[in-house]
Amino acid sequence: MTATEPYQLNDRYLADDGTVFLTGIQALARLPLEQLRADRRRGWHTAAFVSGYPGSPLGGYDGAITAAARLAPELPIVTQPGMNEELAASSVMGSQLAVLQPDCRYEGVLGIWYGKAPGVERAADALRHAVFAGTSSRGGAICLVGDDPNAKSSTVPSSSAGLVSDMHMPLLYPGDPAEALDLGRHAIALSRTTGLWSAIKVVADVADATATVELDPDRIDPIIPEVDGQRYRHAPDGRLLTPHTLELEQEIVAVRYELAREYAAANRLNHAIVNPADAWIGIVASGITYREVREALARLGLVTDEEIAAVGIRLLKMGMPLPFRAATVVDFARGLREVLIVEEKQPNIESRVKDALYPLADRPLVVGKTDHHGEPLFPAWGALDADKILPLLRKRLTRRIDPVRLAAVPPHRRPLIPLTVERTPFYCSGCPHNRSTEAPEGTLVGAGIGCHTMTLLMDPERVGDIACVTAMGGEGMPWVGMSSFVDREHFVQNLGDGTYFHSGQLAVQAAVAAGVNITYKLLYNDTVAMTGGQDPAGQLPVPDVVQNLVTQGVSKVLITTDDPAKYRGVDLPNGVEVWNRTRLPEAHRVLAAVPGVTVLLHDQECAAEKRRDRKRGRAITPTERVVINPRICEGCGHCGQVSNCLSVQPVSTPFGRKTRIDQTTCNFDYSCLEGDCPSFMTVDSEPPGRFAQVLSRVRGRSHADQAALVEPRAGMPDVGASADLPAPRLVVPDDDYALRITGIGGTGVVTVAQVLGTAAMLDGYHVRGLDQIGLSQKAGPVVSDVRLSRRQPTATNRLGQAQADLLLAFDQLVAASDRGLLTASEARTTVVGSTSTTPTGAMITHPEIAAPSPSELAARIASRTRDGQQHWADAQAITNELFGSSTTANIFVIGMAVQAGCLPIGTDALEQAISLNGVAVDANLAAYRWGRMQVASPATVEAVRDGLDRPGTPEPVLDAATAARIGALGLDAAGRQRIELYATELREWGGSRDVAVWLDVVEAARRAEAGVAEHSTALTCAVAAGLFKLTAYKDEYEVARLMTHPDGQAEAVELAGVAGTITWRLHPPMLRALGLDSKVKVGAWATPGVRALAAAKRLRGTLADPFRWAEVRKAERALPGEYRSAMSVVFDALRGDRLGQAVAVAELPDMVRGFEEIKLESVERFRAALSESLAGYTAASDPSLDR
Repeated sequence: MTATEPYQLNDRYLADDGTVFLTGIQALARLPLEQLRADRRRGWHTAAFVSGYPGSPLGGYDGAITAAARLAPELPIVTQPGMNEELAASSVMGSQLAVLQPDCRYEGVLGIWYGKAPGVERAADALRHAVFAGTSSRGGAICLVGDDPNAKSSTVPSSSAGLVSDMHMPLLYPGDPAEALDLGRHAIALSRTTGLWSAIKVVADVADATATVELDPDRIDPIIPEVDGQRYRHAPDGRLLTPHTLELEQEIVAVRYELAREYAAANRLNHAIVNPADAWIGIVASGITYREVREALARLGLVTDEEIAAVGIRLLKMGMPLPFRAATVVDFARGLREVLIVEEKQPNIESRVKDALYPLADRPLVVGKTDHHGEPLFPAWGALDADKILPLLRKRLTRRIDPVRLAAVPPHRRPLIPLTVERTPFYCSGCPHNRSTEAPEGTLVGAGIGCHTMTLLMDPERVGDIACVTAMGGEGMPWVGMSSFVDREHFVQNLGDGTYFHSGQLAVQAAVAAGVNITYKLLYNDTVAMTGGQDPAGQLPVPDVVQNLVTQGVSKVLITTDDPAKYRGVDLPNGVEVWNRTRLPEAHRVLAAVPGVTVLLHDQECAAEKRRDRKRGRAITPTERVVINPRICEGCGHCGQVSNCLSVQPVSTPFGRKTRIDQTTCNFDYSCLEGDCPSFMTVDSEPPGRFAQVLSRVRGRSHADQAALVEPRAGMPDVGASADLPAPRLVVPDDDYALRITGIGGTGVVTVAQVLGTAAMLDGYHVRGLDQIGLSQKAGPVVSDVRLSRRQPTATNRLGQAQADLLLAFDQLVAASDRGLLTASEARTTVVGSTSTTPTGAMITHPEIAAPSPSELAARIASRTRDGQQHWADAQAITNELFGSSTTANIFVIGMAVQAGCLPIGTDALEQAISLNGVAVDANLAAYRWGRMQVASPATVEAVRDGLDRPGTPEPVLDAATAARIGALGLDAAGRQRIELYATELREWGGSRDVAVWLDVVEAARRAEAGVAEHSTALTCAVAAGLFKLTAYKDEYEVARLMTHPDGQAEAVELAGVAGTITWRLHPPMLRALGLDSKVKVGAWATPGVRALAAAKRLRGTLADPFRWAEVRKAERALPGEYRSAMSVVFDALRGDRLGQAVAVAELPDMVRGFEEIKLESVERFRAALSESLAGYTAASDPSLDR
């Protein structure tokens, strides 16, 4: 890249100078490319070998390094995913031994191993052998250690410093992406210099960080220390046997470790950043903790080095904390009264500082984990951020510094009332684990490692009683130790295919050897989904896996799958059957009855990977889509309970809460069709209809081409270039700025954060960002922080309390959470966001759970943010109407933020960054401009939406007498419209007599209510809705009427387009009684018959009604009378102070939902609740009880 060349995203890997925008993962992926290019400039002919096992925070490293290497085919970089961490470590060990062979084609091979902390522990023996074998002087080996101190993406918190030190590896600890790149270069040079492996500690705040990085090919020029006046050159040696290994150990400790210390000193890896001569206290920290210390100091009002020095503080930043060089600390501590060590977890640095300073006659006090009285100071658990460090640091400093010289203590924030609903991680739409992790109630289950670990967050009624989760590869072994001491005879163990090939197959073999009764549920989804969708290394096809299991002594194997047809003609061992996934409960029962080890192998491809393949043109997008008729749907939630799918979403309608399929997120799993309900339709839009043109795969087109199919609807005006919109007026600072983004995992939050970071870089800002994802990438709460500055980079990328200038709320529920509002301030924070409601996982499986309304969430957020600076819009609804898809909703919100003056990045830079991102560029640019228009002229956007064909509220059609009776009720406009709509529908259901009977009760309710509260209409409206629901029950006649109702078919007709076909999916009770256990497809050919059945409603309840004898129909006919009787009691006993209780009784019919058995169960619950509520109401209303 030169000054005249435009910036390209690939510059992050290919440019040698200039400014680039990088994540921490991308910086580490750039590392071997940059090193080999540097080697080439020195005339060295070197190569690189990369192997490891993915795991957060390094889950995306293998994909990033592969992509980076593909951009530089002239560089010999070999990426070899490891089957597990220890095998990968031994492979990298081999890369260093290659130069010993006479036929080696390179002067040296750079080896890179990667893995998260549990992988370091697993691979410790292999790594220790590799360290003793050593590295070559033009190769070198580094170990990327992914630590997770807060267990954000791990089962247990971790820190690898102690283990790495014990394995004789120097440990370098970067604090941001730039340091990851630079310390990575030093780690390589250090390894080449000493023959030791070098370890780089990588935490999520670095791996998931983003930053602008200044490149210069000459910025890293290592100073190489000498031993006895000459350069040390290590020769690797793989012949490890005592006594030679003892000699190697002596050399490591006495020579090479000391050489590493001298390297750190010569290259100033550990040096005093702030070093006043009159300092009284010295603070020592490393990596991200150092940056959080600087942030804490900044919040104390000590921002610059000069301000810190002025109050007598000395700062030692340790880029390489281990091995420890005592002389560095002795020099640093000279003249100090106190040394304060701030570090995560165990006191690795603190103990060494104390040892180094102990011999001094005039030694300073050393504190860290404890203070000078031995009381706890900095915690040894979790991670340390500025919010934790700040009060402890203030307390320590004010022992000598006048508090007035520091920033004031922020005022105490009153806690908010907890939200009734929280967003938690959940399976993706269509995820095979939605079905495969189900277990019979009461089953004792072992959770596994992977996406299915989320069973720990789910209802035991669905996934069984989770006994434990163990280390990867130990699945099922706790049962070996437990089974001899409990009465239960069987155990179920979830085991992902990635874990199986990693190490889990040995656990199965061990269970066979132990002779325990256990069913391994092998979840074969063809990918390591949790860490980025990698193919499991060493993966075998299902038939080979099954054969191995049988050979190892497994008693019985059953295969369940969503597509049994693919096993036709497949050769499987004798006794191995293939069942449809609908038989999973039966498979559990069958295998539980078989002694010994059994395996239920569920074969269904990962839904997220299927979706990616479709977008990239590697798989065909099905043309069949599922639609729910909202007029028939009862909102019972059975389809959500069966499918456990996030695309099966509750939706509010004029007739109450119903269910819809979110077509944008649907992954074509079709399990929702198993819901016991006649409201389902399927739409086959081949040839493509309008929606299929938006979302379906088009052969031969790239990902970007397909995404570009998201385009404005026909006839929609062009908003024009951004230059045509009024210039925003900033209401936030433009020199030092911070924003927090809140959203849902998997909806593009991280992508938008990177687009914003790229745009800010193009606009001349220093950028620091952090994507806080972890397990939340799976439909959970995602938070991204972005910090911009004109003068110098901010100390940290993480926002703390009350630091946000903008809360960018892609999801209102996450924004309103304590975590979302942590950074908000009534004096500082503006808000721009979407009011679109996305259900949580709990709402899918429990339809009775309702999310707070957008207005309630907006009010909660307003209580923590600036007055008059909240800007909301239903971004998903608007973009769906404008473009036929809501995939551009986040960019629409960005446009709103710019126009509201809440985002200081220049609009030209933003549009350039959107273009650089390369996905649906035209649609995203249009969405960005329409978002600006939403703030500049909301009336213009609304006028355009009004001009589009969008569904509205059904219009009531009433006779004059009925309209007059309703008008006399004295309701407001909304209440009157709702009552009129009920009356219209009730007449269509039955006739005028049914309307009259219903209105008699509604009028009685109005009279009773007016008698105790003249202006209240809550009871009247509740009775109208409740009695309507019970009266207009959905029998065969009503379902037939609603099957062809225009409102019910509207979405299906739109999806079908001109040439598509609509099919009803029905399970008629009569056919069910004859033994049909699945739904039948009924096409348009049946329309005349359906209409004829609807017209036969006059038979309802008569002796000629063939359906009247069913138990559910008997209950339905009885319910209106029961309700009328109950409400008569309520009206007679109504008092003003009992009105709320009366409304609650009147609303009970909302419990009655579903069809057939599901409805009968809900009727039973309704009757019990009505009886109990009525008894409580009448008792409370008895005046004699007041005495």
